[in-house]
Amino acid sequence: MANVSHKNKGASNIIVQGSILAVAQIIVRLIGLFYRIPLQRIAGDVAMGYYGYAFDIYMLLLLVSSNGVPLAVSKMIAASRARKDYVNEQRVMRCAVLWTVIVGVAVGSLTFIFANQIVRFVFGPEMMGVVPALKVLAPTVTFCCIMSSFRGYFQGISNMIPTAVSQIIEQIFNAVISVGAAWFLVSRGPAFAAMGGTMGTCVGALASVVFLFFVYMLYRPTIMRLAGKDSAHQPQTYQEIVKVLTLTMAPLVVSSVIYQVSGIVDSSLYSNILTKLGYEPDLISSLYGIYSSKYKILVNVPLALATALGLAVVPGITEAMISNDQEGVLEKIGTTVKFCMVIAIPACVGLSVLGAPIMQLLFNDSTALSAHLITIGTPFVFFYSLSTVTVGALQGIDKMTTPIVNAAIALVIHVVFIVILLQFCDMNIYAILYSNILFGFLMCIFNQLSLSRFIGYRQEMLKTFVIPGAASAVMGVVTFVVYRAVYLITHLNAVGIFISIAAAVIVYAVCLVVMRGMTEEEIAQMPKGTMLIRLLKRFRLL
Repeated sequence: MANVSHKNKGASNIIVQGSILAVAQIIVRLIGLFYRIPLQRIAGDVAMGYYGYAFDIYMLLLLVSSNGVPLAVSKMIAASRARKDYVNEQRVMRCAVLWTVIVGVAVGSLTFIFANQIVRFVFGPEMMGVVPALKVLAPTVTFCCIMSSFRGYFQGISNMIPTAVSQIIEQIFNAVISVGAAWFLVSRGPAFAAMGGTMGTCVGALASVVFLFFVYMLYRPTIMRLAGKDSAHQPQTYQEIVKVLTLTMAPLVVSSVIYQVSGIVDSSLYSNILTKLGYEPDLISSLYGIYSSKYKILVNVPLALATALGLAVVPGITEAMISNDQEGVLEKIGTTVKFCMVIAIPACVGLSVLGAPIMQLLFNDSTALSAHLITIGTPFVFFYSLSTVTVGALQGIDKMTTPIVNAAIALVIHVVFIVILLQFCDMNIYAILYSNILFGFLMCIFNQLSLSRFIGYRQEMLKTFVIPGAASAVMGVVTFVVYRAVYLITHLNAVGIFISIAAAVIVYAVCLVVMRGMTEEEIAQMPKGTMLIRLLKRFRLL
């Protein structure tokens, strides 16, 4: 009985820590969503196209230099904690910081020096307006590298609060500086407006590094005291730690790079093929600006949960693997996937129903293109959420190369598909939309097959997909009816959106509980779960 309790506690801790990070990421993405509104209006679609192109390159460089660091460090720290090996825990941290400083400075410097050549090679000479923004993002790579080692440490000790707070601080600085700099520089043209928009990213990353370093120094006396009392473990050499860190990080980096390469390939094929088809450069950039700075920003808000849970699940699975707790591993994966789907499925339906009104409210954009992108593109949220969590599960069970193979196969199919849509169907920006949905779908299938092969994992279907889907369908109908009714009465788009969202949350929660999609035990594992149970019982829903 104690063992069951321990497993439930472990699964609950993943949900709690994932929820902390998810709340922070939702706040971050909401800030990002709302600051993009004035930024979009100040800079315009062409500038935001340059901004989106620069970020595609920046994200790839960031993935190469630092994306594997938090997960690799968190795995190694979690493994050390499970063995109570406090001596080598600190040596891992020192190696991680040194590694990120060296790599970050090198990648950032090379990006700044060769920015012109990178843009010309990837996007073509017609898109040289991307260069100023990319040069501003170059030092940001260095700051983010250093930041990643500290975030990995806190994730490894299952404390997501420093990471969560640092993300919010980073985004606040980002929002204020980006809008102000874009406003100041917009008179010099779209390229400089895009550059201004990236300045906040750089300053925000620096602020986050300073905060994380300060928190780590507060932890350090306790950490050193534990290490001083640890006489059971011998210090590993730094060469051994660097080797393990590199071997752990390499597959994570390659896997993440393949994910991001799909975006680079998309934007590169898109700009080059449309240029050959006779599209004007400003139209190409404008369409991409709508996709990257409106559609992607909006769908990224619900994706925050999947990203957070994907990070939170790895240390817990790692500890269970070290303890040879096969049942605990399966339970942690199943609980995480279910919790993710309970949020992702209604998010897809809600965005599909209210996507066009939200686009009009946030961006003052009532064009058919924006409405179609968000309405048609919402399956991306479902597939990306599920694939992100299952990638984290595979990494947690030490199948580090499997996501690489899965992503590589999906990428090849993805590239063939997007070339066909662009070259032969002339689908312009819709080609990127459909290809990304296909990529996410393939990753879900491949990851599920891999988990089944390695650990015999079988995803529970009824309460994970069927009941949330049915509850979301009811929610979608009610949301549509409420929005139309309120809008017909008030003729106010914002009022219709807010009232229909409130109705959607209530209807979905009630349907999910009534259909027995969540048990009392599962609700108790959620943050404020006890309070939710009392509320549901008061209304005789549980």
